[in-house]
Amino acid sequence: MAVGDSGDFAGGLLEVIESEAVIKFSEANVTMPLVTLKGEPKADQITFIAYNAGSDAITSADVAATAEGTVTPSTALDTEKKTATLDMYSVMAPMYDEAKLSNADDIAANTGALIGNSLSAKADALLNALFDGFSNTAGASDAALSVDNLFSALSLLKQNSAIGQPSAVLDPRQIWGTYGVHNDLVTAAQFAGAGVQDEGARTGFVSQIAGINMHSSPEFTVASNAVKGGVFVPGALGMGYAGEMLRVEIYREGNYLRDNIIGSGFWGVTEIIDGWGVEMHTKVS
Repeated sequence: MAVGDSGDFAGGLLEVIESEAVIKFSEANVTMPLVTLKGEPKADQITFIAYNAGSDAITSADVAATAEGTVTPSTALDTEKKTATLDMYSVMAPMYDEAKLSNADDIAANTGALIGNSLSAKADALLNALFDGFSNTAGASDAALSVDNLFSALSLLKQNSAIGQPSAVLDPRQIWGTYGVHNDLVTAAQFAGAGVQDEGARTGFVSQIAGINMHSSPEFTVASNAVKGGVFVPGALGMGYAGEMLRVEIYREGNYLRDNIIGSGFWGVTEIIDGWGVEMHTKVS
């Protein structure tokens, strides 16, 4: 330390706090827009009706040549009720007056944004957990996700006459890294030439593979070094809610000198048509 340096004049050192805070959001609202949503003002259960998905279904095999003067035989058709039982989900973050008055940034606005983000992420987690219930599977829990696995999933959807745009919601490690499908597309030996390889090499992400729109979600649980992602069309899964889909509000507790930011949602999820989804159970570590 030299005489006359900042150590001698430490009493007036200026500390400037940047008011534009860096907020760590989770990747959220990924799966929810890809499924069938149904909301009601009030409900305890919300039911989705599935036609031609049960044991009694009408197919081309039921259409037969009919001779003149004969009666067309009856074909049984049933509908299935797929019910989502709603539960309340909530999260609260308290903010004391002293914390608000002594901070350079707007902690109420930033905390509210994080509350909304966490609710959206929870909705994704509930829907992602349903992938485990799909009867059809592609991939192996001891092998990386491959392009062939995605084509297999698409084949299973087509075999079940799945209607709508197929989407894949996968753990990030099923897309990138050693065990990700990108490693099957872009490597040190093959990284340019084909359109898909060019897209992956330039942007780090291939938005569509095998006609399947690709999506990354962190809302998965790893078990035995593997994850169960999913490939599905909108009619495979349903999410029901009552009231507001996501509600964020503030209430005052004056005796504690604080405000509380509360986020809540009254939701339920269910599988609608099993054959319209495929579980992608693959190794991630």
